[in-house]
Amino acid sequence: MHSIDQNPVSGDGARGTAFARGFSLVEVLVVVAILGLLLGLLLPAIQSARESARLVQCGSNLRQIGGAIHARHEARRVLPTSVASGGFDFLGDFDPRGGTSHSWLVQILPFLGEQPLADRFNLRQGLFAGPHSDRPGPEAERVPLLVCPSDGAGGPPFSHAWLTAGRACGRGNYAAWAGPYHGEYQHLYPAALGWRTRPRFIDVTEGLHAALMATEVRAGQHQQDARGAWAVGWNGASVLAFDMHHRDIIRGPFRHAEQSLGHTQRPNIRDAAVNVDVLYACPDPVAASRAGMPCGTWQSWGQWRFLSSAPRSLHRGGVQALWADGRVTFLEDGIDEILMAYLIAIGDGHTVSLGGS
Repeated sequence: MHSIDQNPVSGDGARGTAFARGFSLVEVLVVVAILGLLLGLLLPAIQSARESARLVQCGSNLRQIGGAIHARHEARRVLPTSVASGGFDFLGDFDPRGGTSHSWLVQILPFLGEQPLADRFNLRQGLFAGPHSDRPGPEAERVPLLVCPSDGAGGPPFSHAWLTAGRACGRGNYAAWAGPYHGEYQHLYPAALGWRTRPRFIDVTEGLHAALMATEVRAGQHQQDARGAWAVGWNGASVLAFDMHHRDIIRGPFRHAEQSLGHTQRPNIRDAAVNVDVLYACPDPVAASRAGMPCGTWQSWGQWRFLSSAPRSLHRGGVQALWADGRVTFLEDGIDEILMAYLIAIGDGHTVSLGGS
């Protein structure tokens, strides 16, 4: 009599019959939810790491720019100025368009390792003078060292039918301080790189550690918006002014005016009720305000007859700034206005400093 084995051996040696079990819908949803949570936690960390790297690169660019300014001063015994040359209007105000319009950045190109590009500029004639050509000029170039990757200086090159005679100007993300007041008064109340005859570091009587030279700017997104045009020595393009008024009539060392408080060009101002970047052309003020970069069009007479604009960046909470001693620090959006005015002004007798390295 044969007995029946209740646990036959399967062909692969395993006892019994195995039944495969799949995942339930609930288990799948739980796994998806966990993966989504992990991804949600990971992405901000990745973005933060990327921005940290961009911040470091932006600061490195500024340090190299500072080194080039010092090298030029050592080689030629003069500093670059916000614009290579200018003129004066019928009111005696400085007019940055009254000269050649070449920016301070054009002046330091040889010391940035850009001698071939520098050789293409003719500093004896206007930036937009000379015969027209379909071939872009040197001002149209994109110089990687002048671009902060957080902003990228994207958008179309700056070009305007009569402001640039239709010529295209490449964009960057760094601008020099002209002065603590308006750009048209930079010859009276200059910053370290403000326009004046034979500018030198010796003019910075408060010490190089206490003088802001340059900072970051965001590039305009409209073709006729000059912001970020690195070769152009105009307000908003590669030059800034703080708009802290002088409290007395136009004379003597700079002294801040209380009525300017709340309306100066601190970093990243976004409210047009506070202030705007005054440009020679603000083609789309609505879109500019939506982008957090309010602007207005300069007028030869009236409400907008002044030149000032704010430093800007896409870093959280502030901008990076270059000091006259070559170091780079972070300026917070909420920096004290009076303090910042005196950090920009030179020859005012106020020795103030934020410190840092």
